[in-house]
Amino acid sequence: MADKTFTLDECKKHASDKDCWLVVHGKVYNVTDFLEEHPGGYDIILTSAGKDATQDFEEIGHSNSARELLEKYHIGGFAGGDSAPGSRNTGAAVAKSGGASKAINVLLPLLLILAAVLVNMYLKKE
Repeated sequence: MADKTFTLDECKKHASDKDCWLVVHGKVYNVTDFLEEHPGGYDIILTSAGKDATQDFEEIGHSNSARELLEKYHIGGFAGGDSAPGSRNTGAAVAKSGGASKAINVLLPLLLILAAVLVNMYLKKE
């Protein structure tokens, strides 16, 4: 079935938790069976369901193993082509930089809270 090509209109018909397709880098994936397993929750996938999710996929900073796992759900090509042709070769770099950016956005506030708690504990000792 991977030789079939789907249009955006066809993909739009598959945008629910019972039937969920994504387009990533010019390929169509039926990720319905993966929704409950997705580490970020199924809601994040459903926001991109039935459309070209290439940008969303890259912005998250998926690992190489996540990219390999995605291939398990490949059902065909996308008639619209690859919406991000340059990022196919730089996927790992995007994943690393996107992941680092996301990590900083989470870790920095946690470090600030920890610093505040430690300062507060130190001041209470005096």
